[in-house]
Amino acid sequence: MPLVTVAFVSVLGMAVPGPDVVLAITNGSRYGVRNAFIAMAGVVLSDFVLICMVGLGFGALLLASELYLSALRMVGAGYLLFVAVRTLRISTASRPAIDPAILQKTQSTKALILRCFVVAVTNPEAWLFFPAILPPFVDINEPIAMQYAVLAIIIAVADVLVLMLYATLGSRAVKLLAGPNAVWIDRFYGLALLVLSSVLILQALGHL
Repeated sequence: MPLVTVAFVSVLGMAVPGPDVVLAITNGSRYGVRNAFIAMAGVVLSDFVLICMVGLGFGALLLASELYLSALRMVGAGYLLFVAVRTLRISTASRPAIDPAILQKTQSTKALILRCFVVAVTNPEAWLFFPAILPPFVDINEPIAMQYAVLAIIIAVADVLVLMLYATLGSRAVKLLAGPNAVWIDRFYGLALLVLSSVLILQALGHL
């Protein structure tokens, strides 16, 4: 039952719109669900990294230090701002519904995976989420590493399922907006990341 609870909480946490969700929608709309799914390897890798950090005690250190937390928010905000500006600059006046060839023209699958990883691992909300929910589900009288490994797998599967749903929605949306209106998918992505980066900057500065 506790593992079911972890899965449920993970689904709820990922379902809340954030950088990972926005990226999944955009990848689904630009490159198709298959490539969006492959790119999610970056999110899974980030889950494993963050959970390892929690297991080693870095999560508690981050929660206890406002300075470290603010620094992480600034790093995350900076990267999101970079991606947002780049996306808005390269958006075109129009583009067809999902064109698989665009992936080879613009970047490789490895680049998509790397982007997903960086966006996920620099998300301050993830650094707060894992230390808050994982420790209560770990029994100190049992092998710690194995328990964290099981939790990591459950969370990774939950994240991929939720993000696949968003990627599918993105692919359906771009088909409806094929032609001149498809540009709004890119603009939505860029503007959404601008808003998220602004919120992180304000939080880091103590204004939120």
